[in-house]
Amino acid sequence: MTTVSLAGADRRADSQRNRGALLEAAAQAFAEGGIDVSADEIARRAGVAKGTLFRHFPTKRDLVSEVLLDRLAMLQAAVAEIAAARPPGLGALAELMSRGAELLAADRSFFDAATCEGFADERLERAKRELQAGLDALVAAAQGSGEVRADITGVDIVMLMMAATNTCAPAHAAQPQLWRRYLALMIDGLRPQSTTLPPAVSTARRAGRRVRRDGMRAGPTNP
Repeated sequence: MTTVSLAGADRRADSQRNRGALLEAAAQAFAEGGIDVSADEIARRAGVAKGTLFRHFPTKRDLVSEVLLDRLAMLQAAVAEIAAARPPGLGALAELMSRGAELLAADRSFFDAATCEGFADERLERAKRELQAGLDALVAAAQGSGEVRADITGVDIVMLMMAATNTCAPAHAAQPQLWRRYLALMIDGLRPQSTTLPPAVSTARRAGRRVRRDGMRAGPTNP
């Protein structure tokens, strides 16, 4: 190998190390402070110049998306592992929700990014669809066992995990495990029962849009 080739290999190795350090620093910073943490702070934690950060991730959106993709991959792996190892039923869903909520409880970035449409891109949308498909299959199998109510979906499972962890977020420093209490209550609510749930969020939004459109077509109502 020539001197030029060796130099090029060293530069590529340095670039990979810097990228890895930036992703690790960003994941930690976002987990602690949410996605509004500055690029300066991330570069400082990674031990690189700010310009190095932007060479690897030209925009803040690129960096957030990369970290969020890693979190989604963790959840996807948990779904696949539980589906393969556990018999269908409430226990499988309970394990997934506990593992997922444990990840989310210590990571503010997931909730921030998941609820911020400005950070969506095709890779994220594809990862979300794949996660939802896995969750829907896990839920359907649990429903088939007769242990889980018939009117929930995979999206409900994610929303419940996020609800339990983010409701308790203000108390996280003093009571970091408080979310487990409320998650247990939510898991208990997945058992079959006669209560009818209101429409899912997406259904309600579509209905709201139809009402507004119908109202505009009908014009103002006379008193």
